[in-house]
This record gives sequence, structure tokens and C-alpha cells, in this order.
Amino acid sequence: MSYQPKKKSSTLNLAPMIDIVFLLLIFFLVSSTLQGEEALYNITVPDSSIGETKNVEMINIFLDKDNQIYYKEKQYSRDEIETLLVDISAAKDKKLKIYADKQTNFESIVFLIEKFKNADYQNISFALREKNK
Repeated sequence: MSYQPKKKSSTLNLAPMIDIVFLLLIFFLVSSTLQGEEALYNITVPDSSIGETKNVEMINIFLDKDNQIYYKEKQYSRDEIETLLVDISAAKDKKLKIYADKQTNFESIVFLIEKFKNADYQNISFALREKNK
């Protein structure tokens, strides 16, 4: 009996590599959509260890670190706040959520709150990111 080694095939099995490519593709697609509108306006909200998320229809207002106000991908300055109030005047009964960057000037946040309170918006809240333990 003589030992004869098996001939190795010269084909490359691509199925495992295709599986990994699809898994990476799915991972990046899911992780990029989870960032939400905060990433669109380059806003970093402060961390919090309290609070819970409820699914309620709300108006989202964004305030970046340069104190620029955004609503539905449109930029407003402090002088244009009246235009913003007109743009969202039909939804006064909805919840208003302010996404302010943690480096935003506090005076700008107070300015926004006062303007919305004077325009009879009663349900105003702030966006916070849950702190990782």
C-alpha cells in the first residue's frame, strides 16, 4: 500500500466571504440610520441618567453650538424666530422638543424657551442622551 495524497482543488469557496460582506453591509446600514436627525445638524446632546422615551408626535427644534436654530432642515437665526413661529403655528397642541448642543450658549436656550412660551406653546422638553453605565 502506497500513500497517495489527495489532489487539492484549485477553486476558492467564496460563500463565506460573501456572507461576511453582507453582514458588514447590514451592520453599517443599521448603525448609520440610528443616529437620526442629531447627526444631520452635528448636535451633541448632553447625557442623562433619567428619563424615558415615549412615542408621541412632536415638533423637533435643533440648536447647534453656534446658536443657529434648525427646523425641518431649514436654518433660522435669532432675528428670524418669528418666521419659525409662523412655520410651526398650526401645531401648537403638539409637544415641542429642543435638541440643544451641550456647547450651546445658555442665553440662546432661554431665548428659545421664552419665544415659544410667549407663543402659547405649553409642552416644551429637551433631548438628552441616556448615560452609559
